[in-house]
Amino acid sequence: ADLVDSTLISTRVEPETYRLLVGRYRDLVLGVVDRFEGHVGSTKGDGLLAVFGHPQAHEDDVRRAVLAGLEITREVARLSEQAKRRFGIEVAVRVGVHRGLVCLDTAQDDVYGLAANLATRVSALAQPGALVVSQTVEPLIRGAFDLGVRPPAAVKGVQGVLAHHQVVGERAVPARVGRGPLMGRD
Repeated sequence: ADLVDSTLISTRVEPETYRLLVGRYRDLVLGVVDRFEGHVGSTKGDGLLAVFGHPQAHEDDVRRAVLAGLEITREVARLSEQAKRRFGIEVAVRVGVHRGLVCLDTAQDDVYGLAANLATRVSALAQPGALVVSQTVEPLIRGAFDLGVRPPAAVKGVQGVLAHHQVVGERAVPARVGRGPLMGRD
């Protein structure tokens, strides 16, 4: 999750107001990720990288990540309404979900690796106030969420283009999707 135009916002309000807005945004994201049993493993400025599957794995961690992303967009939209009334400024968030192997540095509470970098790039593809998922996530959630196709896009540091989908919302009645066997899991 990344706060949209945070530098621009910082030029339009007093430092104390900016700190209040960014602090509230961070608290919202941390609270949502915690409710869905994820873990924020990296907090670089106003960008937060959440990991699902650590420290506790769930069979539906991808679904939890997407639900958390949708909730973050809704919560930040409410924060924006409050900020507009109180300070005359709006805030928005971009959220992206990607999956893959990462290196968890538990001593420094940080996350490294290509999948972590791609998650950041995927979130940058989202429109303000929206959630997008990478092509590796889409097959795992298409039965449970309504998705809009987005044109593949080039991103910094990656050769070629990234296919991605915007998550419109959760389906009231998820489509039945066959499950394969569990591999390497107890």
